[in-house]
Amino acid sequence: MTEFVSERLVINASCNKVYSFLSDFTNFEQLMPEQIKNWKADKESCSFTIEGLADLSMRIASKKPDRNIHIIADGKNPIDYTLDCFFFEVDENNSKVELIFNADLNPFIKSFASRPLQNFVNMLATKLQEHFA
Repeated sequence: MTEFVSERLVINASCNKVYSFLSDFTNFEQLMPEQIKNWKADKESCSFTIEGLADLSMRIASKKPDRNIHIIADGKNPIDYTLDCFFFEVDENNSKVELIFNADLNPFIKSFASRPLQNFVNMLATKLQEHFA
């Protein structure tokens, strides 16, 4: 697995608020880039198309309140992957968030997908920070 780690950003909200937001996939659409099409989501799962690339679906596999959300690939996906959202309390009104995307990439795919995947996790973290600004 290849690991892509976001910057650990300060969010202007408590761990509980950020955890609650990310615990519901219907909120994730607000964080997605414009290349995402055909977004479908319920509280526990989502599916979408990355324009010109692939159809993906994922679901929440486990949650530890105010600490971590573990998301896994679900159904038919071109690669196996996980997304972990970690929460760290700064104080009662602020937290830090770190996103870790692990993907099973062969060397060929890794050569051209690494930069976009790193940009993706950084963008998710930044959009989350902006959402609570």
